[in-house]
Amino acid sequence: MDRQDNNRPKLSEEVLELVKSNGGWLNVIPRLTSSFDAALKNHGRLVDCPFPNRHRNGGGQNDFRFSDKQGYEDRAICSCLQDGGRNPVELLILDGVGRNFTDVMFKVREALTAGKNYTRKIAPVVVNTRTSLSPEVEQKRKAKHIRTVRGLIGLDHPDARPGRLYFRRRGISLNSNIGDVKFHPALEYYETRKKDGQSVKELIGRFPAIVSAFRSKTGRVVNLHKIYLTPDGRKLEGVSKVKKIDSPLSGFRGASIRVANVEGCRTLHVTEGVEKGWAIHLATGESVRVAHACTTLATMSVDRAEFDRVVIWSDNDPFNEARGKHGDGQTFAWKLFIELMRKGFEVGFMLPDITHTPGAKGQDWEDLIVAEKVLDQPLSVRFDTLRAKACEGGLFQGYKAANPVGLEQACA
Repeated sequence: MDRQDNNRPKLSEEVLELVKSNGGWLNVIPRLTSSFDAALKNHGRLVDCPFPNRHRNGGGQNDFRFSDKQGYEDRAICSCLQDGGRNPVELLILDGVGRNFTDVMFKVREALTAGKNYTRKIAPVVVNTRTSLSPEVEQKRKAKHIRTVRGLIGLDHPDARPGRLYFRRRGISLNSNIGDVKFHPALEYYETRKKDGQSVKELIGRFPAIVSAFRSKTGRVVNLHKIYLTPDGRKLEGVSKVKKIDSPLSGFRGASIRVANVEGCRTLHVTEGVEKGWAIHLATGESVRVAHACTTLATMSVDRAEFDRVVIWSDNDPFNEARGKHGDGQTFAWKLFIELMRKGFEVGFMLPDITHTPGAKGQDWEDLIVAEKVLDQPLSVRFDTLRAKACEGGLFQGYKAANPVGLEQACA
């Protein structure tokens, strides 16, 4: 049992001081476990996830990293850690170092003091000096983006047939080009493999791909999202990831893909995924922007100078028993709802009213738009039809109906 005295701080304060004086969490973690050695050695860069059993496909290859953003250097990021990643203590619990917060604190203190009596130390906080991308890294990433962009064509181009087939198979045929969504007839696909104990990128082949541009708050292209296809418009099989996102340029936070921009429209619809975003545009005839994942949806930037009203089309993900939390889709969409409401927008929150079946993917808004044949209805009643499919008919804060601007032409 710990001996308590007036000169000794709380356990958590004691451990945090010890961590600081030992160079920070990224220097302390390897003294407790070797699970994260690859990620620590390649700080800020993607490596194989140390928890492959948490990934359905691909085992988490090239999916895990420690953040290199100032103030967040200790946070682990991976698609299997979707609610904003994990802080060091949560990560160590997940790795089995300790059963809970207190248990980990004791283990860390033991590792850093080797059982010696505690001595309060005054030490500067160790902060990663990397505050932004170096000019060399920025230029390298930008050059990669430019090489991809040079090969893009519109989805109405004769050679873009696989892209049109992809949307047609989903029941949301194209009747025009989609904003910043283009097509590449033969885009390189690389897989990261282990060779002689090292991670190397190997060219698997060149395939048709739908390529979408992320624009920053200022409208600058800061990243690209890719969906790889077969020549007949199906998702590419036999690869670890059908959908990929490139390494971003500076200014990526808050960026989104502009699926549809309707001139004069003061209402913006936001959601996850290009396909869902296009279906929502067809259903509403209004402007749409999308995030590539629910985590980035929460930080999407919306300009008051452009829009008065925002409708958030959330996924309804099942309750996560392992984490004891609501589904990630609605959790992060709700965070955006609160943020936009605080900024004075008129905001709507649309959550599909579905019953979850264990082991099955629940319907999202694209599925409902197709299944309910919403696009066969007059434009004037489509939104009300979808509200009937939302929990409680949707939640609207300060929302005022707007007169459609150019909507008939947009959906013609």
